[in-house]
Amino acid sequence: MMEERGVVGEARRVAGLLRAGSGGADRRESALGRMRRIAAEACAGGPAEAAQGCADLRDALFEQCEREALTIDDARALCREIDAAQAAALESAPHAGRALEALDDACATAAPEGLPALVLEGATAADSAALFIAEGGTLSLRAAAGLDGLDPAALAGPQSIAAQAASHRAPIEASDVEGARFAIALPLLHRGRLLGVLRTGSRAAWQFPEPEKRFLRIVASRAASMLAPERARVAGGHEARLRHALRTFESLIETSPLPIVALDSRGLVQIWNHAAEELFGWKREEVIGRPPPYVPPEEEIDALEVQRAALSGQVLHGREIRRARQDGSLVDLALSLAPLRDAAGDLTGSITILADITDRKRREAEEQETARFREQFVGIVGHDLRNPLTAIFTSAQMLLRHGGLTDKQSRVVGRVFSSAGRMARMIDDLLDFARSRLGGGFPIQRRRVDLGELCAQAVDELEFAYPGREIRVQREGDLWGSWDPDRIAQVVSNLVGNALQHGTEDRPVRVSIREAGDEVVLETHNPGAPIPPEVLPHIFEPGRRGDARAGGLGLGLFIVRQVVLAHGGRIEARSGEADGTVFTVTLPRKARHKL
Repeated sequence: MMEERGVVGEARRVAGLLRAGSGGADRRESALGRMRRIAAEACAGGPAEAAQGCADLRDALFEQCEREALTIDDARALCREIDAAQAAALESAPHAGRALEALDDACATAAPEGLPALVLEGATAADSAALFIAEGGTLSLRAAAGLDGLDPAALAGPQSIAAQAASHRAPIEASDVEGARFAIALPLLHRGRLLGVLRTGSRAAWQFPEPEKRFLRIVASRAASMLAPERARVAGGHEARLRHALRTFESLIETSPLPIVALDSRGLVQIWNHAAEELFGWKREEVIGRPPPYVPPEEEIDALEVQRAALSGQVLHGREIRRARQDGSLVDLALSLAPLRDAAGDLTGSITILADITDRKRREAEEQETARFREQFVGIVGHDLRNPLTAIFTSAQMLLRHGGLTDKQSRVVGRVFSSAGRMARMIDDLLDFARSRLGGGFPIQRRRVDLGELCAQAVDELEFAYPGREIRVQREGDLWGSWDPDRIAQVVSNLVGNALQHGTEDRPVRVSIREAGDEVVLETHNPGAPIPPEVLPHIFEPGRRGDARAGGLGLGLFIVRQVVLAHGGRIEARSGEADGTVFTVTLPRKARHKL
């Protein structure tokens, strides 16, 4: 029998004969003849040695195919010469007639699907045969014969003899197993790589004769020779697709307008795209294989939290962070992070997409500062106007009270007094608005009062201000509670005044106050044009609808809502053509303590 190294050398020389020159018929016949002699020498020993020698020859030929030194068609022609030599060796063995015919058929067949049936032809003791393919660590059925009543999944299960043969890469024989008295599983190996398993069993025989076992080993070798080029083509296709997908992925990362950074499980940079170079200033070769350089000292704790999230496999979306550029300037970023895993599902690192939000954060800060300044300005102006206005209001009141004025003078002073009162209310609204926006809230001085009496007093004042208008008040039940009388009077005045201003002049405004257990409900209703549907959801925002009093700033309903909320209550509005406009205020009788 030839040594393995000599087999490889002979196979290379035969391949050289086929590819040299023009490759005419004479040269091809010479190469085939030489392969016949080599195969005959390989089969000179016993059947087992013949099977091993022929397997080595086939492996050597497939190696030449993989190196593109031999075409698949030429390899098949040479393998047929090897099969013929192996058949001749088997023919000299006793009891080989039927096996020899099956082997001839196996040599002639071009597809592995036909091999299980040929096994049953050549091995008289066998009544079932299955060809399993090894893929992804498991065995899957490729072809079978005589498996009546047997479960192919069980025959390829983790504890099956086929799985044992695949695991040990060696033949496994067993008795009284998997529905058979005797079964043998032969691994299909090519250059040490497992391609599958040929499993043969018998429900009648307790053992296979040795010639039939030799025949099965030859068929297994033939099956491996059939599957090897097929697996090579599949693997080549997979590798090509993987290379294409990898190139596409790399192109997407490199052309992304957003910085993309990937770290391995040790926290070292593995991906640093062009956008990251432009944003931070460091070139790719300066950061690859090193910790990310953009973490300033004051952000180290935040960076550690992000790293812990990555190592635990968390996904982050839009987390706002601050990092440093190469020149030392800081940049605000929105970070989105996802874990990276290998084929086994183990965590290998993380990939991060960053968005520069520095301009947005600057605009937000400027807008907040502008709004704060505006509200502070309103509060300061309102407060400073109160002092001179108080002097005007008091002076006008004294002139009217002490008399001695002519009718014309009294009318003029009366207008001054009325205008000063309106100005005072506007300043109060401005101060309340500024206080609510600056976080001061509405100061509430609670005492026990009757909401019905408060409403009646507010209505009397409005009837004097709106002569000729009718206001109907209905009171039901116990209306006592703990409220700030001045603030609640402000709520009633604003709501009823709003109803008078926007309601139909020839129809009355209705005000109802009723008890509701631990709460008291106040409602105002006026007919007239409804509030537009697009305005109604925003009716309590500043400036959405004019103040109840002439010349107002549009803050009345906003302040009403703030007062109601300060009392722990709620307010709702509804409006339509049929029912008019209704505001409903619900106030708890007692203060609700915050938990």
